[in-house]
Amino acid sequence: MTESNGDITRQPRLFLDEPDMTSEAKKTYIGLDHCSYSPRHLGDSKHEFMECDCFEDFRDGVNHACGEDSDCINRATLIECVNGLCNHSCRTDCENQRFQRKQYADISVFKTKRKGFGVRANSDIEQHKFIYEYIGEVIEEEEFRNRMVKYDQQGLKHFYFMMLQTGEFLDATLKGCIARFCNHSCNPNSYVNKWVVNGKLKMGIFANRQIKKGEEVTFDYNVDRYGANAQPCYCEEPNCIGFLGGKTQTDAASLLPQNFADALGVKPSMEKKWMNMMKAKGEKIAKSDTTTVNIDFVNSLQLEPCTKTEDVNRVMSVLLQIDDAFIAEKLLERITLTEDEAMHYQFIKLHGYLICSRLIAMFEDKPDIVWKILNFLTVLPKTTKNGIIHSGIDKKVDSLKNNTRFEPVCEALLEKWSKYETYTRISKKDMTENSKVIDLRRIRLPFGWEIVHENGKPMYYNAQRQIKQANPPTDSAYRSTSNNNLSGGMEPNSRSATPSASTSRYTGSAKYLPAATYPQMQQKRTLSPEEYEKKKKSRVEWEQRELELRKQQEQDLLKARLDQEYQKKSELERIIEEANKQKELERLGKLRQSQEEEEMRKLKKQTSHTNAVENKWVKFFAQHVPNLIKNYQKDVGKDILKESARNIVKSLAQKEVKKNAVRSPPEELSKEKRAKVKTFSIQYMDRLVSKMKEKKGKKEQ
Repeated sequence: MTESNGDITRQPRLFLDEPDMTSEAKKTYIGLDHCSYSPRHLGDSKHEFMECDCFEDFRDGVNHACGEDSDCINRATLIECVNGLCNHSCRTDCENQRFQRKQYADISVFKTKRKGFGVRANSDIEQHKFIYEYIGEVIEEEEFRNRMVKYDQQGLKHFYFMMLQTGEFLDATLKGCIARFCNHSCNPNSYVNKWVVNGKLKMGIFANRQIKKGEEVTFDYNVDRYGANAQPCYCEEPNCIGFLGGKTQTDAASLLPQNFADALGVKPSMEKKWMNMMKAKGEKIAKSDTTTVNIDFVNSLQLEPCTKTEDVNRVMSVLLQIDDAFIAEKLLERITLTEDEAMHYQFIKLHGYLICSRLIAMFEDKPDIVWKILNFLTVLPKTTKNGIIHSGIDKKVDSLKNNTRFEPVCEALLEKWSKYETYTRISKKDMTENSKVIDLRRIRLPFGWEIVHENGKPMYYNAQRQIKQANPPTDSAYRSTSNNNLSGGMEPNSRSATPSASTSRYTGSAKYLPAATYPQMQQKRTLSPEEYEKKKKSRVEWEQRELELRKQQEQDLLKARLDQEYQKKSELERIIEEANKQKELERLGKLRQSQEEEEMRKLKKQTSHTNAVENKWVKFFAQHVPNLIKNYQKDVGKDILKESARNIVKSLAQKEVKKNAVRSPPEELSKEKRAKVKTFSIQYMDRLVSKMKEKKGKKEQ
């Protein structure tokens, strides 16, 4: 087993002969079995727990449900199953309970030559294996900043922080577990990931490649040091640049939290390229005190559609917990760019209707985004109605009908969903009764297929194709899609080997460094434009064949039913009825097609016109607002002033469109209108300045 960094390949260094210092190391802190929360609400996840769709799978007295290679929804979205909450699915003690059952890797503490204590593997640790939970005290941001000052005044050489979520930090400096001794490396063999466990957010350390017995367990701290001086790095890796911390690393670490970066498809090279571009322009990389997201960087991204199940999994795991509207809008854009039906099925499977319901509530004051969500819902393939009912999306859409802009698409959605069928889920009893024929627990269905309950027996159902059968589906086309896209759960890409600003470890020797790239993490290459177009063309041709096949099947079914009735009638009646039915079918077909085309024309025209009018107002106000607020630059700074100008212009434009969606701006700004715009702009900036002064005053206290 070798480890690789770029063109450098070498055997990992082993520390088998170093004495075990675990007992001595544990005397340096107060041990915790679980994270402590003060106050108790800290660490709460935004995600409402839902059962997965797995079946219990007891073999040799062990429940193998929800394992590493399963299609468990919870596991794919970084959520652990909980005994007592999954009673109707995977039951109890499934394999997706590693944090709760403390299924830690065999590790111990040893003394390094220059880095103090370190952690080593006592046996081989396989890739993606859960190593240990990073345990400590979960505290609020104000307490975090107080402790930073306090620890520095006490002369502590090392202290250990991770940002759990916005405004909440995990401190393992005085209380924690042996995971706190994992050192930094510029070429790490593990990474940190955030999981939801029984309603709380937990930080876990996972192997990003195989770790040999005796090898030190390390991860990239990738942390903002709040202006601390750079310190020597002693990781001794071939790619080590020699320092941790300092201004350069502080700027680099502030771009984007790791989980957001993974969901947006951001790679380290993209961040590096953008930072070099900013430096070449002589522009400072601004850091916000209120968010870990660099808005300018995210806005510069050219988002791409999801092409693999891992892409959808990463996006959905963030959307299930997100409270950042800016990132939510960007992730929604990536989802709506996706046209692959297989990815649409994966979106629905991972609580997609619930996500859409929450996003509609989040953006209720932004009709353009709500419009985008509704239109995306119209292209989702047909499934059972269970997810729609459970999420309440049907009620949300029904409430939007009162808005004349949304009425047509809402009516179309409700009409579409009314034709979906509802089924009860497969019970343990149903599974047991049919296990003599086939083991339902080990079936990996192609996209679009579900196991449903009908008349006391399980059936295989494809709502989109309107097929129901007793035996497992053997459609080669769908199975090919399944095999290509369901090869496993989430795998860390070249970025996921490192914790981000939101999963960072704050220490006395901290630094942002690009994550190491390993051969195991590069097996799935990015398609070239030519390959992508070729695959896309192949997909379109296959979908066309499937559509024709489905139409032929529907026609065959209709013909068979008509033939049965035809035999019961006299020859004259058959001739008359056949002619009438043919005319009626043609009339209804033409009418339906005409209605659909008219609705689409109206929707496209209305959307295009509204956006065009709003853009005109934005350009109009942009000529005046910056001059009206330029005197505030000394109070808020150049960057915030620019951002405020954009916000004011956007608000003014939206107000004008809301008043009259068809009226374009005038040639010149009237005196009365200019006074109103000036008043609005000054009030906006006064409120902003007041908030900034109030916040500064609290920090000084």
